[in-house]
Amino acid sequence: MSHVEEPQAGLLAEPSARTYQLANLVSLVSDGTIRVPHLQRGLRWKRSDAVALIDSVLRGFPIGSLLLWRRAAPAESLQLGQVNIEAPARSDALYVVDGQQRITTFLNVLHPEVGLSGEFALVYDLKQRPFRVRPRGRHEPEEHAIALPVLFELTKLLRWVSDHPAHADDIDEINRATQRLREFHVPAYEVRSQDDRVLREIYDRMNNSGKRLSRAEAFWGLYAPSERDAEATTLESIQEHVETSMGWGRLDANTVLYAFLARRGPDTTRDIHLEFRQDRRKSLDFPAEDREHAHAQALAALERAIEFLRTEVGVPHFTFLAYRYLLVVLTRFFAHFPDTHERNKVLLRRWYWRSALVGPGIAGGSSTGAARVLAACIRPGDESGSVQRLLKVVEGKPRFQPDARDFGTNRASGHIMLCALWALGPRSPETGNPFELVDLAAEIGQGSSPRLVCPELFERGSLPKGLRSSVGNRVLAPGMPEDAVQELVAANDEVRASHRITGPAGDPGDLVKRREEQLNQFIRDWLSERMAEAFDDSPPLDSLNLDDDDAQETSW
Repeated sequence: MSHVEEPQAGLLAEPSARTYQLANLVSLVSDGTIRVPHLQRGLRWKRSDAVALIDSVLRGFPIGSLLLWRRAAPAESLQLGQVNIEAPARSDALYVVDGQQRITTFLNVLHPEVGLSGEFALVYDLKQRPFRVRPRGRHEPEEHAIALPVLFELTKLLRWVSDHPAHADDIDEINRATQRLREFHVPAYEVRSQDDRVLREIYDRMNNSGKRLSRAEAFWGLYAPSERDAEATTLESIQEHVETSMGWGRLDANTVLYAFLARRGPDTTRDIHLEFRQDRRKSLDFPAEDREHAHAQALAALERAIEFLRTEVGVPHFTFLAYRYLLVVLTRFFAHFPDTHERNKVLLRRWYWRSALVGPGIAGGSSTGAARVLAACIRPGDESGSVQRLLKVVEGKPRFQPDARDFGTNRASGHIMLCALWALGPRSPETGNPFELVDLAAEIGQGSSPRLVCPELFERGSLPKGLRSSVGNRVLAPGMPEDAVQELVAANDEVRASHRITGPAGDPGDLVKRREEQLNQFIRDWLSERMAEAFDDSPPLDSLNLDDDDAQETSW
């Protein structure tokens, strides 16, 4: 018997488009004409979301379309946020397929009771110019603030203005706000179908299809320069500069954003929508700068951090970073202390490698949390104290040791091992000279992994199972074709030594095992030397606050 597929459920007609004035929309929700189906989640928005929504309405910004499903509905009790609605049975109810958060927020903010004292109680603040919407204070007097439900109802508003004669001169602007609020047009599509499978499929596709903007993409959209300002520094131009001018690889956009934010304040998770708002400035480290200056100075700080990582720490390329948040933290440091004391540079190098072996465990395994903890150690005007706090955070924390038997190009341990291999000065069998930074940059290109520059010496199938993931089977040889990598085995002694290839070629397994043992010891010794834990971590002498009297007593 052949299988006959069930026809896919569809709509009887194309969706119809219309708009609702906000006053009418709220009324339809309140009387149960517009309903939220049970499959929809509860109210997830916060007060800040409600403020942004109402602000968009008052400024005439688009807020997106609603998708409504017209069908019969039974009598039922509905709970939308803090508002309860007893909805009668209807033959033409409109169920919200997309837009529930906006619908529920409008209802709660503008409700005559809940909107006055509930979680979403907002006011129209007449103190500031221009007037703006904000959350209502807990014990706030109302002389300069109109509750949103009052602003929304003309009769209540007229009574408020009569009771507050000090704002008589503001009546025109207040009336315009009421008109904008009540008459704002909310676009909506209406669909008709008796099959709830259609509703569920539409809902799933609208909420789970496509790709959400990254935080960096959202920031770019908010603060992109005008088309006339082609020379402006942006997150994108910073990426280009690091890749092309510095040859350190293509930083991902989110790392650039976090570095930009960390320079201006230690909390890189703060709301990017408020970054350049006047009332945010006083809480940031560089309160007077404008957008262009902020971007330009972020690039300058990032350049200093990268140069330090490349020349002092031994991280030759972005993809060799143990953790990207370490670059973010160093960008903040070099933004505040561009002329770093040589002693503090030594201590910072120790800190990097200690932090690389501790990882994000300092913040429960969260890289974002680790960035915030470490960035908070860096305080303007206190260079040596900042370094000492960074060292203190990782002091005594559990550390992992890179395992030469288990190498991976997508792990911090693999990146650490690659930095050690680069420190050996690996040479090309073709020229006999050490590979250069430009070789790494050219081979990796815009990639986010160092895989291309560390090919396998032998095919995995020719090795015992325990050696197939060994660092002993990896060579740092940017630009060498895979079928030419084995030339290193037969190269001259100087080239072989630069890759820690020793002894006769013989059996591939024996050679890889010898390399694994030698590289394992080298990596341990190299890390130990760079962490310098047996040495004193005291700050520069000239940063110590020595009491003059004590200094005089001990002088001779």
